[in-house]
Amino acid sequence: MAGGRQAWCPRCDEVRAARPGTACPVCGRRLLTVPPARPDQPQPGPADRAARRLRALAPLAGAVGVALLVLAVVGSAFVAGRLTRTTPSAPAVAPPTTVPGFLDEGPETGRRDFNWEARAGGITVKLRSLTVGTGFTRLELHVDGVRRSREISSLQGLRIRDRDGRDLLAGEDLATIATAASRPNPTGGVDTEVVLDRPLDLQAVGSVELSGLTVARWVEELLDGSLLDRELRRKAADTLDDSTWLTERGSCPDCRLHVTCQYCRTIRVVGSSYHRGRMTIAVEALDRVERTALNPSRRRVLVTGDGGGSELTGWVDGTGGTAAISVGAEELAATVVGDADTGQPMAFEVRVQAQAEQALRGGWAIRQAVG
Repeated sequence: MAGGRQAWCPRCDEVRAARPGTACPVCGRRLLTVPPARPDQPQPGPADRAARRLRALAPLAGAVGVALLVLAVVGSAFVAGRLTRTTPSAPAVAPPTTVPGFLDEGPETGRRDFNWEARAGGITVKLRSLTVGTGFTRLELHVDGVRRSREISSLQGLRIRDRDGRDLLAGEDLATIATAASRPNPTGGVDTEVVLDRPLDLQAVGSVELSGLTVARWVEELLDGSLLDRELRRKAADTLDDSTWLTERGSCPDCRLHVTCQYCRTIRVVGSSYHRGRMTIAVEALDRVERTALNPSRRRVLVTGDGGGSELTGWVDGTGGTAAISVGAEELAATVVGDADTGQPMAFEVRVQAQAEQALRGGWAIRQAVG
């Protein structure tokens, strides 16, 4: 990438178009220099290349209309050929890595319990403890006052000072730092952890300051779809191996794609298209994108056919408040049982999931209580 503007996010395990040391645009983690080798990391495939085309065209779609977005994705799919991206069966988690400097992989060398707390805006943040080890410091926090079923996905404006007010993280850009763990406490509130890539002097710590935090919750939206393609249905029933005819077919006047929101709170369907064997669905956020199922944070799509019993390959992509979902019709046809000549549409479901986030401003100066 020109000018060396390429860095790696250890939490997302993705290469970003940004400089090392800046914040990841998806999760907020500080970006690192791209490692010289990353085991088991596949090279970008056709789906990823088409996804990048969609990212480039998304601002145009917002300005000119949803139809252009749908056409752009269809065009990308055509260029890529049989475009697929396998959807995982569980929310994506960054795999472990051997690159040092950002995880608490080394042995622990010390721990200090604090139980200091501060309150602002109805939210109480307690610093329970600090643990240091070879190359890391782990902060254990407890947050009270957030709504149930919320997690803490990141902290803003983290500062750790000594008793004289000197910054123990001088030179570090911690405007936003992603949490390493977040889980509800059985007695209430949320326990969360943050890992720094350097060991601190535990006895020197005099205060921990935060300017804000981001709360997150899982959002899932359910779309119902049906596709009528009699020719595809008949050929799928004959277990035809060669599907090049589908990608080469110029048009299908009798084909019909219908998609509606079965249960949607944060997004809506604004368009759909069926072309050369791919179903493309355009969706739009009904709120600020970070509060919806289109938020890039851990976003994924799960497509099922044949009454929900078969998982289909699909992907979702797009920036801002508009995104596109793409699904291959050939896989859908393979899941349908029964008479191929009934003329009945083939049904499928699409679940869009993401970690919707909301930033909370505060101003927590956590230090030992006087007296």
